[in-house]
Amino acid sequence: MFGLEERTLVTPREMKECERLLASRGLTVPGNESVILGFFEEERLVATGSLVGNILQGIAVDRELEGEGVAATVTSALLKKAMQMGRRQLFLYSKPDEAKRFEALGFTLLATATVERTGLGASLLEWGSEGIDKWRAAIATKAEGGPEGAGVAVVNCNPFTLGHYRLLEYAAARTPRLYVLVVEEDRSLFPFDVRFRLVKEGVSGLENVVALRGGPYVISSATFPSYFTRIESGEEERITELYAALDIELFGRYVASALKATERFVGTEPYCPVTSIYNRMMKERLPKGGEGWPPVRVHEMPRFEMEGMPVSASRVRSLIREDRMEDVRPLVPESTWKWIVSDEALPVIEKIRNSESRH
Repeated sequence: MFGLEERTLVTPREMKECERLLASRGLTVPGNESVILGFFEEERLVATGSLVGNILQGIAVDRELEGEGVAATVTSALLKKAMQMGRRQLFLYSKPDEAKRFEALGFTLLATATVERTGLGASLLEWGSEGIDKWRAAIATKAEGGPEGAGVAVVNCNPFTLGHYRLLEYAAARTPRLYVLVVEEDRSLFPFDVRFRLVKEGVSGLENVVALRGGPYVISSATFPSYFTRIESGEEERITELYAALDIELFGRYVASALKATERFVGTEPYCPVTSIYNRMMKERLPKGGEGWPPVRVHEMPRFEMEGMPVSASRVRSLIREDRMEDVRPLVPESTWKWIVSDEALPVIEKIRNSESRH
């Protein structure tokens, strides 16, 4: 394995070779502005690996070099590249039977999940000083002195609507304390700081509700990448089920246990196929509990409707896109409406009108 030449792959010929090598291992070339490294033996590509955001992907080694430590060389090179780019927390997916190989390189195993229906399985690992145990300890402080049997709702709120309020009002009436985790990944048209503020303002009248930042382990691009992309039927749906299973395992093991939660509240999803799959997987898995965490009951509330149509954030964004602001006002709380018509909102409103993103 010694003497391999490392290069950043950029030319069409190199990318074609990378595609060939990945395909031989059942993988595809990562997208989304990846940094793709290649390792050559006398101009023959024998190993590759990619850095996509803070996720290590597409690590593949020619079968002739298996067991020679090349995968470790690739992983170490990607870690070095990430540190040079200022990235201090990284995630990696592997097959469950390969997780220990990466643990030996300093990664921490977060969760392993298998979807029985498809036979697909995966492990999620992380690397870095700001690990999940520190994050769990931080959110656990929010539950100190709090009641057992709390409830949790995970929301994106892009933006916060009366539909969200009705769900949280419903949940708050059925649990001694409700923790609302707002997805922190900043991939939505409404920035996270705005979404978080509007949630806090929107639930301020519900005395037993606590709004929390979702952090990097609650539906982030690292733990649930399918949430931020469109899916079609077939293979994409199967992969989404696997990501959902991993996210649910993370929720039970680290979030529910930290917040002393035994209830999870969701709304029905008429529009987004990813969220619909996620809801189904939660209802199948959370009530069973898992290693180190108790069963969590899932409450699925029908979407709040007005004039026969569900009140959703996507509907609000569509109305903004169509410049039908008078139709937006009845669908959102007063605090959300005041922000939408403020000068601060002008860049966001313009972005919505020029975007077709579902987020």
